[in-house]
Amino acid sequence: MKRKKLFGFVNLCALFYAPMVFSQYYHPVTVSGFTHDVIANGIGNATASTTAPVDAVDYAYLAKDFQATATSPLLTYGLPASGQFMGVVGTTPGLTYQLASYSGNNALKLNAVSDAGTLTFSTPTAAFNLYILATGGSGSGVVTAVVNFTDSTSQTFTGLSIGDWYDQSNFAIQGIGRVKITSNALEDGGGTNPRIYQVPLAISAANQSKTVQSISFTKNSGGGFVNIFGVSANRYTTCLAPTAMTASAVAVSSVTLGWTAPATVPTSYDIYYTSSTVAPNSSTTPTVSAVTGIAANITTGINPMTKYHVWIRSNCGGSLGEWAYGTTFTTPCSTFTVPYSENFDTTAAGSSSNTNAPMCWSYLENSGFTGSGYVNNNNSNSPANSYYLTNGSASTGNQMLVSPQTVALSDGTKRVRFFAKGSTNYTLQVGTLTNPSDPSTFVSFNTTIITSNYAQYTVNIPSGGGSYLAFRHNLGGTYRSIYLDDITVESMPTCLEPTALATSAVTANSATLSWTAPTNAPANGYEYAYTTANTAPTGAGTSNAGTSVTVSLPSGSTTYYLWVRSKCTTTDLSAWVSVAVSTKAINDECSTPIILTAGGTFATNPVIASTVGASTTTDTTATHTCQTTGYNDTWYSVVVPASGNIKIETQSVTDSSVSDTVLGVYSGACGSLTQIGCDDDASSDGNFSLVTLTGQTPGATLLIGVWNYSSSSNGQFKVSAYDASLLSTSEVGAKAKEISIYPNPFNDVVHLSETKDLKTVKVFDLAGRAVKVIENPTKEINLGSLKSGLYLITTYFKDGSQATVKAIKK
Repeated sequence: MKRKKLFGFVNLCALFYAPMVFSQYYHPVTVSGFTHDVIANGIGNATASTTAPVDAVDYAYLAKDFQATATSPLLTYGLPASGQFMGVVGTTPGLTYQLASYSGNNALKLNAVSDAGTLTFSTPTAAFNLYILATGGSGSGVVTAVVNFTDSTSQTFTGLSIGDWYDQSNFAIQGIGRVKITSNALEDGGGTNPRIYQVPLAISAANQSKTVQSISFTKNSGGGFVNIFGVSANRYTTCLAPTAMTASAVAVSSVTLGWTAPATVPTSYDIYYTSSTVAPNSSTTPTVSAVTGIAANITTGINPMTKYHVWIRSNCGGSLGEWAYGTTFTTPCSTFTVPYSENFDTTAAGSSSNTNAPMCWSYLENSGFTGSGYVNNNNSNSPANSYYLTNGSASTGNQMLVSPQTVALSDGTKRVRFFAKGSTNYTLQVGTLTNPSDPSTFVSFNTTIITSNYAQYTVNIPSGGGSYLAFRHNLGGTYRSIYLDDITVESMPTCLEPTALATSAVTANSATLSWTAPTNAPANGYEYAYTTANTAPTGAGTSNAGTSVTVSLPSGSTTYYLWVRSKCTTTDLSAWVSVAVSTKAINDECSTPIILTAGGTFATNPVIASTVGASTTTDTTATHTCQTTGYNDTWYSVVVPASGNIKIETQSVTDSSVSDTVLGVYSGACGSLTQIGCDDDASSDGNFSLVTLTGQTPGATLLIGVWNYSSSSNGQFKVSAYDASLLSTSEVGAKAKEISIYPNPFNDVVHLSETKDLKTVKVFDLAGRAVKVIENPTKEINLGSLKSGLYLITTYFKDGSQATVKAIKK
């Protein structure tokens, strides 16, 4: 086999000449040879949709459609669900990639030095250049790539550095985020990490007309796990496309495209433009065909407020060239008519150094203003984004969010409804602009006082102002942050909504809702309803004549949205308005504890508890001396088993905001409690709590208080009481799986009755210490290193279930 060898990136750059001479014929290549699935996707535990991590500590990439459970929040980051994207490397505009299916192997992994693998082209392709999509996990790696041609020759590239998936340059895509496979814990990467990198392979001139059959990779050095995800090609062609394409005179529904003809002028050109980033192929129908000359005025299929990508190819007298990426352009906005809304959820998050706004909206500030405004992927009223205005150190000047130009905005019949929050007594001005680029044309007609919680505000727009609506940060101090969300501009309704909604007298199963009548009180009273999601009711509510009502609610520790609307006539009703309320926890007080049933292990009888609706006790005898910081306590009780020993423990719940508890255990009665146990962070599950008690009176009832260490986050957690004396030999503690061991008692080796979907086996002594951990166990486990005594063997399955067996070593 003949080989031509090139060394390192210096020579690669010298040979990477195509962009300086030709157009770029970028197309993803379909390949086979991937060995692992490292991208979590769909609904379910990450373990169910991956076969390996990217790195050495169990982290994988994730797709935007990944949800650990069906109720998990939708992601605002991740790889595109389609697997297709256009890279962002500045020297290769228009270069697209297509990842392999997330339902199968999608990465060629080279973990150790000398590991090797081959990606085979499904259709051999001739290319000016190839581009490898790859990343390193837990460090970087260096590989050799051998490009194999169908004529049995090859070209070798050495010293190809694959950077660690965090913070390296030449990335094709960034801000993907990642997931811990073993726990479903998510990391968003701050909008810039993790990354996948583009590695160019410049095919020598002598090889460009040859068709590539495969690429073989070998890891040469480095501690990182090399992951290779795909290949794209700058395809070889002799029917060259034009260069230097431009888009000019871009209007709402038209554009003029121009270009420079290749040295050999073809018979004609075909043009393809689309709002998608998917490159056309040989079977794609051109948008415009048989264009002669070096310009085309496009007047069909162009919509306002749209970003288009353009490809062009030459027709060389019956021989069609490859599609070449030409340019991109964005059509301007047309004027808006009411009603329209903006929730910021379809716009990518910006930053203080990358101020932005949704399409047709804009961020406006004075020159030199030290603050910023941008779409933010947290602190939203409705998932997932909001708009963030912060003035930094500025105490004078202007910064504002500006709407699209709106038809008849200031004719006296329009209004705006929006949600906002900041901090106590922060203010926000609402007004109009006549020039969306000049803050001096802003005229305020409303100053809204906002609070630290989201609330909806309604502002009528007077006549005589400009055609651009603006929300101006009213400053009033430095480093003040304001959030906006769910803006609606609309005509004033004939039936106005109630205002100043409030709740009071909240219990575990009811709340009193009150409101202020609109200026023209509705002749037919009001309707009210409740929902568990922040979505307005779709049907009729319950009628109420007055401006307050006690609403019966089904459950404690639950957030409800209470809605009310005016009923002016049987057919003319106002929009629904709402206020959120969290019902009290049913065990908010020491006197109403939830009863725990002691089991053999934590997993036997855990209770899913919640801090939602809990308040901090006023019982001064409910001390927790091990950690005095604690909020929103809930209460439980348990009867001491015959052994006199009991453990009480808290653990996490997936996707809950509660991550740290404080646990107190008491004898006596409410109001005269005696603390007999207290713990902050002894649980094996992060910052959760574990109290171990011995020598207690069998049959006695203990009271248990659990405090949330955080004062600002609420959610679920698990609490359980257990003692090993309640688990008989070979009894399975967590009934989710039936499993047994034999022999029992044993000498050195035990056999498991079931290993299907078994992930891990942990062996605990009676003090709760893990004395042995076996990953990916077989049916036969050697425990000869253990001392004689009683142990608990816990098996952990891939579906998240577990089972515990009591075992005796002779």
